[in-house]
Amino acid sequence: MQQLNEHDTGFWATDSASSNASLTLLHIYDQSTAPSGRVRFKDILAHIESRLDRLPRFRQKLLQVPLDLDFPYWVDDQKFSLDYHVRHIALPQPGDLRQFCIQASRLHARALDLGHTLWELYVIEGLDCFLDLPVGSYAVVPKVHTSMTPAVQAHEITALLHDLSARPSTPARQTPWFPDSPLSSRELLTRAWLHALLLPWRATPLLGRVLAPARNLFAELSTPEDAPEMTRFNSVVSPYKVFNTR
Repeated sequence: MQQLNEHDTGFWATDSASSNASLTLLHIYDQSTAPSGRVRFKDILAHIESRLDRLPRFRQKLLQVPLDLDFPYWVDDQKFSLDYHVRHIALPQPGDLRQFCIQASRLHARALDLGHTLWELYVIEGLDCFLDLPVGSYAVVPKVHTSMTPAVQAHEITALLHDLSARPSTPARQTPWFPDSPLSSRELLTRAWLHALLLPWRATPLLGRVLAPARNLFAELSTPEDAPEMTRFNSVVSPYKVFNTR
């Protein structure tokens, strides 16, 4: 069990209705070069499951301290299910670049459930008219919360999915995984009390949320009357995102 520091907690606290703190990666594949000419979803699922031990954070979720009196903790997800986090979808016909960009935008804009392990992975089939790729190409779109990125970098996620050799060695037999029990609310509050005594200079998440309205009010009152006019670049941010590529 590991507690978030001030920096990591900042990523967790930035989640809002208009902007989620997520990192989304795009990997696109031509499955015609696979040994059988086809990569099945269950093969991808088994491949990911065989490598979860390399990144323990992928089986952990955030446990909040009651009343937000201290920073959250990373704890094992007692109800972890790989089927929940790895999902299988397909583009409608004709499966072109525009449809893929729209789908990627929707996946990135959708907020992660903070009650689960903070990652998802989508296997997107149906890229049949996608650039110059052959029919049957597919994409893998991993999405992780930025509070995970100090411990899990983007290149580590890519390395988790891939091998450096076209003929990888047979994976070692996986040992069964059993989650550790999380701390009780009483233990969390006791730790928060000790941290308040030993680290009084460290502001708690609750204090930050209490002071936020006051800071916003001060910012509004201190804004000059000749504030710039609203444009497409400084208007209210919506939860909807747009993605495009060239």
